[in-house]
Amino acid sequence: MIKEKLKHITEELSKNKDGIRRFVRNSFIIIISLWVMFSFIIGTETVSSHDMTPAVNMGDRIVYSRVNKDPVAHDVIVFKKDGKTCISRVIAIPGDEVEVTENGAVKVNGNIIVEEKIYSQTFPYTEFVKYPITLASDEYFVLGDNRMTGVDSRYYGPVKKKEILGTLILVIRQHSF
Repeated sequence: MIKEKLKHITEELSKNKDGIRRFVRNSFIIIISLWVMFSFIIGTETVSSHDMTPAVNMGDRIVYSRVNKDPVAHDVIVFKKDGKTCISRVIAIPGDEVEVTENGAVKVNGNIIVEEKIYSQTFPYTEFVKYPITLASDEYFVLGDNRMTGVDSRYYGPVKKKEILGTLILVIRQHSF
């Protein structure tokens, strides 16, 4: 009887050890997977300016794809400029000619672009960029959705491809009550 109980207890301990090993192994796999995902596939940032209001507000958390670094017009990208992480909308891609006119219009390749959710005119910051500007093979022209005060390509010129961190895929709203 005692031998049977000892045998039963030994079997239970063996099962528990197997369960603990599985748990440790699975936890390790999950941690490595998350590290790979957040290091090479997706990134996150907290928005620190009003440049993209109302689409993305200051304090919102954004998730972006590190894989997509070849944006097209209208994509929202995350990039580094002068050591600061920025977020803006791509208006023109490599090879395009861009002009921000004195009357508040944006022209790409001679055509005025119409943007549905932009609620103010886009005026140039005359002391920074001279128009028209033709983008090199590794340059993108970006504008924030807040065209009145946004710091974007009108201020610092085109964004280089090597400065792009990725393309926006998700906005997590920060609510203040």
